[in-house]
Amino acid sequence: MKQIVLFLASICLASCTADSLLETEGAKTPLEIKVDIAAYNQDISGVASRTVTKGVMTTFSEGDAVGLFVIDKTSGDFIAQNYKYVVQKSGILYRVDETGKVIASDVYDHANYTYFAYAPYHERYKDCKSVDEIVAVHKDAYQNQKAFLDQSTAEKYSAADLLVCREPQKSGTSLRLSFTHAMSLLRVFYNGEASELAVEKPVALSYMLKSGESASYSYICIPADDVEVYGTAESKTTVEDSNNNSETVVTSYSYWQANVDLLENHSTYVTISTQPTESYKTAGVDMGLPSGCIWANHNLGTETAAEQAARGGAWYDADGNEMTELMASDLHACFDRGDYFSWGELATKYGKPSILLNEDGRIKATGDAIVTASNGTQSVTPLISGSDKGYYPETYIDRDYDYANIDGSIAGTEYDVVRNKLWKGEWRIPNESEVDELMRNCDISVHAWYYEDNVRYADWIAEKDAEGNYVNLHPDNSEFWGTAQVRPYRYLVTIFKFTSKINGEVLYFPGGAWSDWSIDMLSCASRSDHGLMNLGTPDNPQTPTYHSDYGGMYYFASSASHDHRDCSSYMELETRFTFDESGKITDIKPVLKKSNYTDSSGTRIELWGLTQNGHRYTGMLIRPVYGGKNWNTNPSTRNVIHVNVETR
Repeated sequence: MKQIVLFLASICLASCTADSLLETEGAKTPLEIKVDIAAYNQDISGVASRTVTKGVMTTFSEGDAVGLFVIDKTSGDFIAQNYKYVVQKSGILYRVDETGKVIASDVYDHANYTYFAYAPYHERYKDCKSVDEIVAVHKDAYQNQKAFLDQSTAEKYSAADLLVCREPQKSGTSLRLSFTHAMSLLRVFYNGEASELAVEKPVALSYMLKSGESASYSYICIPADDVEVYGTAESKTTVEDSNNNSETVVTSYSYWQANVDLLENHSTYVTISTQPTESYKTAGVDMGLPSGCIWANHNLGTETAAEQAARGGAWYDADGNEMTELMASDLHACFDRGDYFSWGELATKYGKPSILLNEDGRIKATGDAIVTASNGTQSVTPLISGSDKGYYPETYIDRDYDYANIDGSIAGTEYDVVRNKLWKGEWRIPNESEVDELMRNCDISVHAWYYEDNVRYADWIAEKDAEGNYVNLHPDNSEFWGTAQVRPYRYLVTIFKFTSKINGEVLYFPGGAWSDWSIDMLSCASRSDHGLMNLGTPDNPQTPTYHSDYGGMYYFASSASHDHRDCSSYMELETRFTFDESGKITDIKPVLKKSNYTDSSGTRIELWGLTQNGHRYTGMLIRPVYGGKNWNTNPSTRNVIHVNVETR
């Protein structure tokens, strides 16, 4: 997996005044210097940064410093020796003197000059005449002075992570410093509780940087081959008793070890997995797929029939009758939508957001406030107060959550909610290839459909006052608005049936659009109780239509988009409806989606059943998978600790 932090710093290493930018020294031209920092194992089109925030998204911080050298190629003399540039609050890098005072930059363009740089700044590099010398000095400090043994804070971690720029790219009067990592990144991830893991080599966990709330640890190492990484972790072994057909779980601490090659500018992931919370024997369906991947038979967060009854939930047909037979089915969990998750998040977040309504009661805005400026004045319109989180039309709102800005796959990482928090073990989010494989090897049909209150995911919608009137309903989240029959929307759930072309095994996928529609707006501005949309008014009737997303199927895959780093990939089926004269849905057909991207070799790749779009902030359903190529598929070792190593 390629891990990329989406941050591009276009920063001028320039003087502090406009006048000094225009100064010249003879025929020399002052350079505008920009800086990019590549993530581990990335070219400079992908960028990362110096400090760590929640282990997910990183940015330059005010006060970070870069060292710059300029050398005359002929004489070998220093033109600029370890000049220090500091990031200011504005995002600009200013040159500073030994006292920290901002001074004018005097770095100019010259054909006979060699430029190179590094970060973070330190006086130890002042006599270095090449990047190789800087790296050697850094490694000497790392090994002999033990200066970087403790990396438990973001500041200490960043100090150990030496960035170097060997060959700046010059274009006109612009010099781009493209940094890469001179060291290697080791990451250790354990999907159990942090207290259950111990690392002895290369260092104890207390010296590593812990990423947010997850049991993921990062450590900067000197590149080397065959490095030992080992420790202990809690393991659980299931012992089967054939006499009474029961299972007993035995808990113990097990030793784990991996020998890894730590490569320069690469990250190595050591993942320690515990026994799955959900058994692959009971929750998995082997569709006979070539990869060996086993798909779960239900979604994350699904309800049993008993749990649905306990909360007073129900499924309805188009006429409002409870579908008791479907609710009582042994396949209830397979038909249930489950919970919604944003891409890379480790918890569902249902809550009432702050909103602003138009005079007609429709939603005008969601968020914190609307800020407008006119004639030099600024006004702020606060929104109707809600909670600090929630899925809502066109946005995912959480004041404290940073979604995982990672380019590539989160499968099996600390940002994989399946493996990290819920089912654990080797259950994980499916990747694009596995979704494509499933779609190509199955016959897809519609098994049934039902309607469900959106109150399940946003119970505040059903809140009533003392007189029994709804207090939070508006045209965008209710049916029969403006009448005595007004009620929260009921959402159409299509149950798609996947039948393996290989062995005939069956999977059921309940549909569910992304959360901003399925929970509140339900993908349409108005509709009849039968699901028909755009009816118009009695005075101005419209041709009945439907929206292809309504009743469709949307599940997050583990990959970010190949073409757009602010997007994600998700499994998608749309629907085609047939109606009777009253507008009631009489038939639903699945419509397969496809997407394309160009890989690194220029090959055009077609993916079945996948879409790439900017929906990371919205919530979608998740269907776990187990095993597959490059994953542990040996039944004899599935109930003990498994160590997986990936270099990225």
